[in-house]
Amino acid sequence: MAQASVVQPADPERPDTEAPEQGTPESRAAQQFVRAEHLDRDYSPWKHIALTLTIAANLGALGAAMAWHRATPVDWLLMPLFFVVANVIEWTVHRFPMHHPMFPRMMYKNHTLLHHMAFTERNMPVTRAAELGLVMMPWYTMIGLFVVASPILMFAGVLHGRGLAGVFLLAAVAYFLTYETLHALYHVPDALLKRAVVGRLWIFRRLQANHRHHHILRRMTFVNFNVTFPLADAMLGTFERPQPGEGQPPTT
Repeated sequence: MAQASVVQPADPERPDTEAPEQGTPESRAAQQFVRAEHLDRDYSPWKHIALTLTIAANLGALGAAMAWHRATPVDWLLMPLFFVVANVIEWTVHRFPMHHPMFPRMMYKNHTLLHHMAFTERNMPVTRAAELGLVMMPWYTMIGLFVVASPILMFAGVLHGRGLAGVFLLAAVAYFLTYETLHALYHVPDALLKRAVVGRLWIFRRLQANHRHHHILRRMTFVNFNVTFPLADAMLGTFERPQPGEGQPPTT
């Protein structure tokens, strides 16, 4: 197995946002990274997706059962608030444990040292389906998130009954699936995205460009942490607009 080098962040005040010049630790680590060496031989993206969807379906069914005939109109009106809270949580987790060697360190290893070395802003698409294993979160992530969110779920139940708890759980499942779907699509080849129509949508292209900008090695620890919608980035001052033509392969 190839070992990715530890990436040292650049100066946050550095004005340039181009890809790092040749010879920097970041560029050497990315150039030496071989995606196939970091995937199990028997890995199946389809099994990965199926397991994730199975867990999501079960948690969603639990949320629906809790909300059915119990959730009040006020409970349902809180759904957008739950999405905003989830957006801030996404930003926090992405900015800190996923980009800094802190607990749980596995998140930093899987994201900064694997995902960002495998996919730089000029090398974003997967070349085969199995490489989605370097994009998607482990299939058991939803179970961990459910355990972590259980105290909030119980608090919602105590505060306003099972209906509110069910709405919260449905929002959490929907947000996670939105995150995983968008992130995977950002790394799908453009030709396939255009055939699937989604690649022609203006809003998708803007979101994809924001995420590509985050993959500039010099900027990844400073800007564009929202993979979904850049709400928390805008509120917390970490949104950085991509430049026209950014991420295109260099001309020869």
